[in-house]
Amino acid sequence: MASRSRILGVANSPPPQRTAVEDSSTATAKPVNSDMVLILATLLCAVICVLGLVTVSRCAWIRRICCRTLVAPPSVSHPPRAANRGLKKKVLKSLPKLTYGEENEYAGKLADDCAICLAEFATGEEIRVLPQCGHGFHVGCIDMWLESHSSCPSCRQIFVTARCQNCGSSPVAASDG
Repeated sequence: MASRSRILGVANSPPPQRTAVEDSSTATAKPVNSDMVLILATLLCAVICVLGLVTVSRCAWIRRICCRTLVAPPSVSHPPRAANRGLKKKVLKSLPKLTYGEENEYAGKLADDCAICLAEFATGEEIRVLPQCGHGFHVGCIDMWLESHSSCPSCRQIFVTARCQNCGSSPVAASDG
């Protein structure tokens, strides 16, 4: 029966005392809080991202400053171009119509064919001559073109409508060049 009391005695005995050397080794091995690791990792990633963005924006700023000297000087500025949206019907109807083959100011200066449909002009056909550039086209061809474009189909010169300063009406298209 002595063996039974020994087993019971061992189970009820106080835990053995630790030495100072054992206490210092277990004190450094405390469990690490996982929330703190996650917070530190997030802060480190944020700092790296901010530094990267600062570097990229600085490079872009330096490049913009350096490229300004390579571009045309600011004294050479081009006027803004008008939108190529088509002419209003009132302006379109005000463009002059001529009869091909008759004596007029464009006789001998016009091409022999319409640059839109590529058909030759026949004597007696109505053509429309654009006053800004002097190019001539069949009336139907150029009217359809000018409904959706505000430029000459041959030379791409853009027309800007000018309004009368007295009455405010738009008589004839004016050139921007």
